[in-house]
Amino acid sequence: MSMKCKASRLALAFTLLWAAPAMAGEVAGSVTGPDGKPMAGLRLTIPELMRETTTDSEGHYRFDTLPAGAMSVSASVPFLAPVHQTVDVPATGQVSANLTMAPNRLLVGAAAMRGEPAVEHAAQKQAYLDQVAKAAAHGRKMNVVVLLFDDLGYGDLSSYGNTLIRTPNIDALAARGARLTQAYSGSPVCTPSRAALLTGRLPHRSGAAHHVFFPSDHPMATLRRSLGWANALPRDEITLAEVMGKAGYATGAFGKWHLGDVAGSRPNDLGFQTYFGVHYSNDMKPLAIYRNQTVDTASAQTKQETLNERFADEAISFIGQNRDRPFFAYVPFTAPHWPHVANPAHSGQSSGGLYGDVVEDLDHQVGRIVKALDEMHLSENTLLVVTSDNGGDYDGSVGNLRGRKGEVWEGGMRVPAFVIWPHVTRPGAVVDGMAMNVDLFPTILGMNGIPMPTDRAMDGKDLRPVLAGQAANVRDTLFYTTTWTGKPVAVRDNRFKFIEPFDDNGPMGGVAGRAHPIGPALYDLAAGNESQNVIGLYPDRAKALQQALAAMQQQAQSNPRGWLTP
Repeated sequence: MSMKCKASRLALAFTLLWAAPAMAGEVAGSVTGPDGKPMAGLRLTIPELMRETTTDSEGHYRFDTLPAGAMSVSASVPFLAPVHQTVDVPATGQVSANLTMAPNRLLVGAAAMRGEPAVEHAAQKQAYLDQVAKAAAHGRKMNVVVLLFDDLGYGDLSSYGNTLIRTPNIDALAARGARLTQAYSGSPVCTPSRAALLTGRLPHRSGAAHHVFFPSDHPMATLRRSLGWANALPRDEITLAEVMGKAGYATGAFGKWHLGDVAGSRPNDLGFQTYFGVHYSNDMKPLAIYRNQTVDTASAQTKQETLNERFADEAISFIGQNRDRPFFAYVPFTAPHWPHVANPAHSGQSSGGLYGDVVEDLDHQVGRIVKALDEMHLSENTLLVVTSDNGGDYDGSVGNLRGRKGEVWEGGMRVPAFVIWPHVTRPGAVVDGMAMNVDLFPTILGMNGIPMPTDRAMDGKDLRPVLAGQAANVRDTLFYTTTWTGKPVAVRDNRFKFIEPFDDNGPMGGVAGRAHPIGPALYDLAAGNESQNVIGLYPDRAKALQQALAAMQQQAQSNPRGWLTP
């Protein structure tokens, strides 16, 4: 805006302010999105007066003490078309102005042209699953239970050094099996990490590496499609649930999905025979609870304070119903992701405040599930994995690590993890070898003698030798991918971590903490928390890791889905 234009607006504002005999007029109303749902936290302005306000949780707003006369109410939000409405404010009283945001036609057009990434290996996927079903062994199999927390930090549990939050049930798992000290998520944020866990592949292979998926009618979903980014897990990805179902397991998921809400990408479409949960994070509205493909609880009736208790209830029920056959229960809790809402049974109980109350409630739910396994005499035949989808957010603790959720520093991707595997893990074992959530896929397949897919690159490693104490490491390297660009920008070996300069500010920019213009750098993870660049001391190690990173980056660019030719 030119200086002349700014001066004109200031003059108009002063004229309206001082020329009017009274300032008792009001403008009030509501703002809804293109989908007809209220838009909370939206900024509105009256440009002539340089006044602004924000909508409340129900999409309502109000401007008070306004001079009489004509003026405009404006609303704008990234990725939607701006809306302006002229109103005639009375000298006293209130005038209503309800605004409806409209889609950005350019983005909608671009999204329609691109759509979701093409399905490329559906035939190969089906052939593999048919092979698994044909070769499925009969007889007793080890049950599998995976409990996944949302944003639980490396330092949030007592067994990882937290002195404020009490987690006796989770801590007790360390005495029953192995506690991992160098376990990692596949990404610093939700969707890519969950894709990595369920596919055994780094998130860029499935097109899920760019930030997180949004409800299909959300403006951010339109933006994603306009950029050519997936907003649902591609149907030709092979999930752990699909493989286990073909191998004779009952499969169930209970909690947060976050891998798409359109046909072909929902839990029941991708291998889970039973599903009870929410499609997205607990900060994304609407937050309806689904039972399989049907809404069980409408968003308005969803009670966040008991949400994770209900997930535990459903998981325990599923385990009981399938106690006489092998089962795979995947329980991705929605907590301690923001917003934090405490279960009344644990509200005000923790020295760690509200966040501590939420984590202690999760500990209680874990205890209930473990107790159910014990009482049903299933523990001796159940592999139990407990971990987090990424590092802790700002209310949580990452211990002495650098960085947090959303960053490729250790605090963004190193997570607490426990593995209780009867006759494999030694009770009370501490495992210092590198592990990533992509390793769960090949480890469970290896346990069941199921071959890995051969038509695609698989990034996971079978962790059985490490968990059994027969090897210090099964990995030579481990890669870190950024939140927005989804690119591998760092790599580590058993001691050192190499990171190159990167810019991960996202399509809107401004996320300065996720830009790292300085580098390259080499950190000795055995000696510190990424505070000392030792590249000058170990140039050969830096060169070797840089070459490994360059090779992975080249693969990601030339063959992003990682398809292999037999």
